[in-house]
Amino acid sequence: MKIVSYILIGLLVATLASGAYFFLYIYKPMAVDYEKLKAGQPEFDKARKELGKYKEREKQESGWTGPTAEKLKAGLSKEISDGKAEVVVAGNRIVINISETVLYTPNSVTFAKDSQQSLANLASLLKDYKDKDIVVGNATMPAPAQGKGRKKVPAKDARTLASGRTLELVKYLVKNGVADETLIAASYPAKLPERGFKIKEKKTVIVISSPAMAPTETPAPKQETKVAPSTRSTPTVTAGSAAPQTKSIPISTVPPKQVP
Repeated sequence: MKIVSYILIGLLVATLASGAYFFLYIYKPMAVDYEKLKAGQPEFDKARKELGKYKEREKQESGWTGPTAEKLKAGLSKEISDGKAEVVVAGNRIVINISETVLYTPNSVTFAKDSQQSLANLASLLKDYKDKDIVVGNATMPAPAQGKGRKKVPAKDARTLASGRTLELVKYLVKNGVADETLIAASYPAKLPERGFKIKEKKTVIVISSPAMAPTETPAPKQETKVAPSTRSTPTVTAGSAAPQTKSIPISTVPPKQVP
């Protein structure tokens, strides 16, 4: 009987010890951590909402590039297969490079005789992007002087020739349905820095991107200012102090002049 009692007492002590250990080293630290987690929950929710906003913004800025690039590649498939065009997604922008021989007469701002189909195709592809910025530019080499005498055409530097080509292309695109407000004219130098494109020089460069938008700021709520009611101050007289004396109005004692 005593052995059974000792065993029961031992089990009771072991149970109490394990319970105390669980409370002190497991339950109590977990309770403290839970309180900390609960206290930081509002900040966590705020951070999660901010992350969601950034993801949505990123989706709006770059989510359109994939489908748009595929559509442009399909529309320029002939030029791409001939090695005279390329469509590249660069971040949240799409870059189109077209060899200058597709559109322009050598050393001139005029379009090539066989470029009308390529020009019309390019305009039909770009006119659908009315909510985008479309930068149109050209990069070419300087044009030497041509001809003699009165018919001599003076030499043109690379920037001047590129600017003239861009202006003619922008005019053509607007005339053929591309929204004027979406087009931005640009010109590039003869030598461009290496950026990994297949067509590196003497080309038309078209960059499509989402327009820059100013961040919207939520106006701070107006704080109502309450005007305290005006109170009329009255002099107070404390015990033992003299009451305020009022000044008497002086009365003239000069007798009036008598009439003789």
